[in-house]
Amino acid sequence: MRFPISHPSLVPLLAIGLLAGAFAGLFGVGGGTVMVPLLLLLPGFDERRATATSLLAIVAMAAAGAALQQAHGQLDPGAALLIGAPAVAGALLGTSLQQRIPARAVSLAFAILLLCVAATMLAGIEPSGDGGGQTRTAAALAGVALLGGAAGVLSGLVGVGGGSIFVPTLVLLLGLGHVEAEATSLLAIVPVSLAGALNQRRYGNLDVRAGLLLGIGSLPGAVVGVALVNALPVRIIELLFALLLCFTAIQLIRRFRRSRIAAGRGRATRPASA
Repeated sequence: MRFPISHPSLVPLLAIGLLAGAFAGLFGVGGGTVMVPLLLLLPGFDERRATATSLLAIVAMAAAGAALQQAHGQLDPGAALLIGAPAVAGALLGTSLQQRIPARAVSLAFAILLLCVAATMLAGIEPSGDGGGQTRTAAALAGVALLGGAAGVLSGLVGVGGGSIFVPTLVLLLGLGHVEAEATSLLAIVPVSLAGALNQRRYGNLDVRAGLLLGIGSLPGAVVGVALVNALPVRIIELLFALLLCFTAIQLIRRFRRSRIAAGRGRATRPASA
């Protein structure tokens, strides 16, 4: 197993994992939104290595968060399977596409989608139904499966767990309560991130040591995040989640701009053909 020559030390990785774990437990997301930008600041990490390593760390923090939420009775395993199964296939496709196409256009489209979802949540639009399964029509189930697959593709492309799409999908299409949707999202994220990480390892992008350290560091953060989400009022959680989506969108737009500038510089320095 090969690592970068200048490999980051233990403390920064554990600290990044701690912060990401708290985000995962509180918002039902994978934490890649936090990890990827911070990993890019460490020596030895480029975009692909950071996204791949993030996916491995997400497995640990999502599993821990889901187990803790199960103790609170918040999980819906059927909904997790419905949205998670197509997302696994999507993650495999996304990691393959990442090796072949620039991810910046996808990142921009994802950012726009997140801003639209955030606006919906900030406006307080409520799903129909009471979360007891009455909203699970054929159209709703098909929509959940379709969005799950799309979230998986995005997971593989940009190194997130997919929770930013999972949570609003479960709330708006299946009528789950927000905390239940976050808990269920964490369960669905586990196989999605694992599939993406394993596929990234095939391409030589995965830093197993760093991913494990990030995952270990995330565990106490996940405990704190789950405790908070089960103690705060639901509307506060919804508003915080909407702000998280806005933060995620801004990060993706910044990554889009950086990659576009880098691509422009590459074209400018390329010698003209004779």
